[in-house]
Amino acid sequence: MNPSSKEPNPVILHKEANYLRILREMESLGKLGHWEVNLATHTIHWSEGVFAILEMEPSDMPVSLELGYHSVHPLDREKAKQHMEEVLAKGIPYDLECRLVTSKGEIKYIHSQADVIRDDSGDPIQLVGIFQDITEKTQSINHLKQQEIRLSSILQSEPECVKVVSPDGILIEMNPAGLSMIEADSAEEAIGKKVESLIEPSDLKFYQTIHENALKGIKSSARFRIIGLKGTHRWMESTSVPLTDQTGKIVSVLSLTRDISEKVINEEKLIRIKRNQEALINGTSDLIWSIDTNFCLVAANQSFLDVLTFLQQVPAKEGDNVLVKTAGEEFYFKWKDYYERGLSGESFTSYENFISPITHEEEHREVYFNPIRNVDEKVTGLACFSKDISSLMKKSKELVLNEKRFRALVENGTDVIMILSPRGQGKYVSPSITKVMGYTETEALALNLFDVIHPEDTPKLKKRLYEVLALPLGASLQSQTFRAKHKDGSWRIVESTLTNMLSDETIGGIVDNFHDVTDRETQMEAIQIQNQKLRNIAWTQSHVVRSPLARIMGIIELIRTRSLTKEEEEKSLGFLLESANELDDVIADIVKKSQEVIPS
Repeated sequence: MNPSSKEPNPVILHKEANYLRILREMESLGKLGHWEVNLATHTIHWSEGVFAILEMEPSDMPVSLELGYHSVHPLDREKAKQHMEEVLAKGIPYDLECRLVTSKGEIKYIHSQADVIRDDSGDPIQLVGIFQDITEKTQSINHLKQQEIRLSSILQSEPECVKVVSPDGILIEMNPAGLSMIEADSAEEAIGKKVESLIEPSDLKFYQTIHENALKGIKSSARFRIIGLKGTHRWMESTSVPLTDQTGKIVSVLSLTRDISEKVINEEKLIRIKRNQEALINGTSDLIWSIDTNFCLVAANQSFLDVLTFLQQVPAKEGDNVLVKTAGEEFYFKWKDYYERGLSGESFTSYENFISPITHEEEHREVYFNPIRNVDEKVTGLACFSKDISSLMKKSKELVLNEKRFRALVENGTDVIMILSPRGQGKYVSPSITKVMGYTETEALALNLFDVIHPEDTPKLKKRLYEVLALPLGASLQSQTFRAKHKDGSWRIVESTLTNMLSDETIGGIVDNFHDVTDRETQMEAIQIQNQKLRNIAWTQSHVVRSPLARIMGIIELIRTRSLTKEEEEKSLGFLLESANELDDVIADIVKKSQEVIPS
């Protein structure tokens, strides 16, 4: 053995082996690879981590620098070469993000950093660097950006106001629909301003309540009035929820606000009609009541309740049976016959002459019985009116049928947002579909729009889908109503707005914003039915002119016989004038009351 030769130190070899093993593990766990470029030979050396990222089997090193560039995506290859040249020429740091193409044809995103090794003269001789596979991170960022763009596009097409407000009440963001509601010509007119400046002062407490609730983490809703920047007054219904940062801290308030001015006008109109009815019904001594098919009281004025209380000897209330036997069997069976005739569909009038058990005075009454029918013309009840014609000249006509109870209008109505194909197939639906139509999101997307639209409305829907395709990107058709089947099988009336977003690559469909307006349509129909009933009653009431007219005709006929003394004739003429004045008052009162009750 040559004593001058040195054997490798086993300890050093072991440490180097451990170092290389640890390095490989670090590269594997961190999806890293290191590389070295020899500028003199234009060759490159890759670590095992580089081969793993490129999905290649390790091979002998080094390889040519051109072969290394061949692994760079063709669209990024020139950028990589130019960056290398600038690093060497200008001395800037090597820091590059680009795409690589693996041996299996997959594209990976990498972030690479390197140091330049220079000789004693300062000339570059080598680059030593690493790069990391950032494909998952990059794809995740791209996905989030696409979601953000998509959400922003949906909000921009949302027909209701969507706004974000800071904790101290400053408007941070508002969509175009909201800017239109507050009459702002541009976002700059509103952003950065206090929202409270737009609220009707007397309603400010309602807005402040939902804003403060949101800052406490509580979702709440309220109605209030706003005054637009151009002075227009509107009724709004707003729902506010908290917006939090990554730590869970509430940083702002998100609100969805809808213009409900038309809804409030309809509500106020209904309230006025109801109050008019109550005033008319309870302001007369005439008896007004209605019953169902089981002879149970549905509605009544106080005069009838007083009579029924006297007859049954306990306080009367809605739901009581109007057939009582305390007044005798003859009375019981007579009224039972009246009610049965009316419930069979017959409209008729009865004349009653009796001694009142309450006043003990003789009364002459005309009683009117009119069946109540539903939209299918089925008799569901009976409306009754008893007029005391013995004191007609002293009393005013006060008659109107009691209003049917209207259903409450939509509360916290949330719009449903759908993205549709041109054939009506759902591509996306908001979670509010469950609240509005009963379907889960999965169930709704499995259905075609034509599966739930009423057959009679199908041609109208086809026409709208055709029309929206002809609109430019972002344009919308005017809102229109359709009948749609709820999951429970019922038909709901929905108001729909279609927006063409087909050529928007983040949406790629027709955006359908709709909400349930069934209650509103039902109420308008109920108003029309009610007005018709009031007109019918006014016509019936006009029959009260018969009594004074009959007296006038009788007195004239008596005078014509010329059998009266002069004194009797004078008295008859006085009675004639009195009856004529009574007839004139009755007719004028009927016309006046009809005009007051029936909306124009």
